[in-house]
Amino acid sequence: MTLGPRTYAPLFTAIFVLWPIIAYMGAQGYSAAIGLSALLGLAYLRLRSIQPYAIALLIFSVWVVAAGFWSPEHNDLLTGDLLAGSFSLDMPGIRFALTAIAGMGVVLAIFAIPEGTSRISLGVIVAVALVQFIGVLITALFESQILAALSPFSDPVYEMPQNLLRNATAFTLLLPFLLAWIWHRPGREYAPVWAVSLAILTFAAALQIGSQTSMVGMALMLICMLLVKLFPRQGFRALLVTLAGYIVTAPLFIGWGIGLIRHFALPLPESFLSRTYSWQLVRSKVSEAPIFGHGLEACHTWRDTYSDHPDWLADIAVRYNAADAWQYYPIVPVHPHNMPLQVWAETGLIGAILAAAFFLFLGWRLPPSDQWPPISRYAAAGLVGVCFAVCNFAYSMWNEAFWASAILAAGLIALQARHDGEASA
Repeated sequence: MTLGPRTYAPLFTAIFVLWPIIAYMGAQGYSAAIGLSALLGLAYLRLRSIQPYAIALLIFSVWVVAAGFWSPEHNDLLTGDLLAGSFSLDMPGIRFALTAIAGMGVVLAIFAIPEGTSRISLGVIVAVALVQFIGVLITALFESQILAALSPFSDPVYEMPQNLLRNATAFTLLLPFLLAWIWHRPGREYAPVWAVSLAILTFAAALQIGSQTSMVGMALMLICMLLVKLFPRQGFRALLVTLAGYIVTAPLFIGWGIGLIRHFALPLPESFLSRTYSWQLVRSKVSEAPIFGHGLEACHTWRDTYSDHPDWLADIAVRYNAADAWQYYPIVPVHPHNMPLQVWAETGLIGAILAAAFFLFLGWRLPPSDQWPPISRYAAAGLVGVCFAVCNFAYSMWNEAFWASAILAAGLIALQARHDGEASA
């Protein structure tokens, strides 16, 4: 008996129902969610050809795995004891590659779903997204009470606040779809008012929680949506080609941006200013291994503190009167919080070109934006903006849980596109 392709929509939806739970638990579970989604989608794949963007992504993934072998942080592939519950796959390159492959499988399975058959699934996912939105609002209004209530189970100073920030970021990935769905649903009076209200409340909640990445992501989301509206034929291509160019030129572009910040002494939050010094140090490391990079997670080994760079410490002391607090703080706190720069530092020019090639080929493969149904068109553009913010200010490049969540959000948009009649990706 052969399963029909239409059955994958409810299976994907069943996994998606877990989204808010995973987000509140720190977002690491998205890796398992994308893996399970891919396994469930194996029976529904309809692979007719391999597109150039998929080949570029596979080659990039292979290069990432290879870069793990010359890393100073190189680990064994498998560690721990399965019976003791400590077993793990300890090479980030392998985890990243598996996530990329699983993500392609999920999207391919979604694009095998017949047109117009996913209304119930989409309705369920919208409800899930709204549940998380309510959770983000509650977090913003009662953050101190929530931290106090959960203190017996989780660190209320670092771990739980970080989880609340990750939850806000995870919801921001769904926000472009939710806004587009509300705005463009037919026959809904005052839909734009509801969409604008949702966006304002989300921004206010992110501000209260302190999720600067979410706030920047929302601004870039709106810019990207506006771009595909103003340039209906070339909007997507312009977005993705710009991303490709940015990745290739990241050390130069970021260096130029840092120079402007220093020259004009722009007032910045301490966390953001510290990122600029992290980027400055990582840029200097890029020049030491420009072609092959230093290897995956080499940034972990760069333990310079601000006391090692007295001029940087002096700048912080003048700006914030906090020299003692920053003196022994690591300039690169585990990773640089900028994915394009991390790609350069750890996989070199080769890695940057391969990553850029993926976006370049994808931009040429996607249909013109005016051929997309309105909901998926604006949702896809907005997701690009949100992901750009996260990639430049938040997670490590090899955080496979983030990429899994981004793929699931993209899968949701693909599901909407299939329901509305868009046939390819």
